[in-house]
Amino acid sequence: MINNKRKGFTLIELLVVIAIIALLMGILMPALHRVKKQAQEMACRANLRQYGIAHNIYLDDYDFKYPDAWTSLVMTEEPVSGYQRYCRWHDPRYPADGPFWPYLAAEKVHLCPLFNSLARTYGANHPSHDPAIPVVPYYNYSMNYFLSKKKRSEFTRTLSEIFFFSEENMWLRTGCSFVLNDNALCGDGRDWFGTFHNTKSGDLDSGSVNAVFVDAHVEPVISALRDEDPSDKSEMEYGTYEKFSWPYKRDPTQ
Repeated sequence: MINNKRKGFTLIELLVVIAIIALLMGILMPALHRVKKQAQEMACRANLRQYGIAHNIYLDDYDFKYPDAWTSLVMTEEPVSGYQRYCRWHDPRYPADGPFWPYLAAEKVHLCPLFNSLARTYGANHPSHDPAIPVVPYYNYSMNYFLSKKKRSEFTRTLSEIFFFSEENMWLRTGCSFVLNDNALCGDGRDWFGTFHNTKSGDLDSGSVNAVFVDAHVEPVISALRDEDPSDKSEMEYGTYEKFSWPYKRDPTQ
């Protein structure tokens, strides 16, 4: 006589299977998280490469003269009277209308995927946030202030050593007076490169960000303002400046 009765799993067998799955998940999740972060950074660098291409097209159209950094992406920080300028980057109610924006038609190119994720979690915590303004980030790259309205032929520093656009933090850190609140990254101590890529142990102030340079190459940059001690100026250029900001060989303090 054939016994058609199927034998099921015992409780111990089920527990063993669950334990194995949990162990595999514990091993795989950190690796998957790293892969996700790497993919986000690759997408960010691809965005900035598009900025580098658009930058050359823009210069061809404008006699090799750069736009004003303050209005490169949006023409005004205060589209209506009394507007909170720190919220401009995450308020799509007022579309970008700066002269450089049309040279990059794909809107996703203006936003780092990692920054987008962080903004949707922490964006409302940025300084002077207006809770009436939705946090829907649509750009996070800022132009080098020292290129404003200058011709590229004026620069005496090697073009591969001058950044064009880079990323800022949306939050304050020790020694940092300003955050992402406009289109200009003033590397003279007013603004600093961000720190949220490749962070250590979840510390958002410990990493790097990406920048596109005047020669159109893209590379990660590390903010000179990294330590808890704001008096440490060993990594600053000219004792005050963020790296790659000043486009001339001469000392700006002289």
